[in-house]
Amino acid sequence: MQDADIQQRFHLMQREFEAAVSFMREAKIDLTAAIDSLKIEIEILKTYMERYHPGFAESYPKLREEAIQAIDPEWMGSPAERKQ
Repeated sequence: MQDADIQQRFHLMQREFEAAVSFMREAKIDLTAAIDSLKIEIEILKTYMERYHPGFAESYPKLREEAIQAIDPEWMGSPAERKQ
C-alpha cells in the first residue's frame, strides 16, 4: 500500500470514530433525559400514593422487594414477565 492510501484510510477511520463518539454522546444525553423524566414520574406516583393511601409508605419497601424478586426488567415492554 502507498503511504498516501494508508493515511487516507486512517483519516476515514478517524472520522468514523468521531461520528460514533458524537452519536454516543447524543444517545447518552437522550437516555439521561428519559431517565430523569421517569424519576420525576415515579416520585409523583409515590407522592400521590402516600397522600391518598396512608399505609403506602409502610408497605412500599416490602412491595419493592417483591417486585425486584418477581419482575424481570429486561422484559418490561411486554406484559409483566415474571421470573421463574
